Amino acid sequence: MLFLNLQKPVQAKLVGSTVVAAFRNSNPSIVWKFDLERNHSFTLALQGEEDDFELGVTSSKGEFYSVARFASREEAEEALLAIQKVLMKKKWSRLRTVLTGAVGLFAIIVVYSFLNNLAGHTVLRKAPVNTSAPNQPAQIENGVPMPADQVLQPPSQ
Repeated sequence: MLFLNLQKPVQAKLVGSTVVAAFRNSNPSIVWKFDLERNHSFTLALQGEEDDFELGVTSSKGEFYSVARFASREEAEEALLAIQKVLMKKKWSRLRTVLTGAVGLFAIIVVYSFLNNLAGHTVLRKAPVNTSAPNQPAQIENGVPMPADQVLQPPSQ
């Protein structure tokens, strides 16, 4: 795998929905792939004592599946932390995506409301009855509907 750094004893990356990790200090050295879409419920765990520690996955049924063996607890913990870091980034990236979408939707609603109010939408009021003399032009008010015959009367002489 070209994307893994050869100097680090443990390195993990998220490739799509798969965790890919290289454990160079495990016995034997391995590259591990774990599909997060197929494995929804799991726990990463360390087991062992003295000179033999295992990093593994515990299923929702409580079954432990060994992934890699390490000679020291420090090496096993380093591997666990590398995987944990990748998994936490995935969790936060989803949350960040959801929050960004929610903020974007809220911004669109606010802008739409602002532009709607800016356009001058008013509640239409009932046109007043024209009590002026027949030769007087009607008073024109913004936002108040009135018949065209009242507006288009010729000026009085």
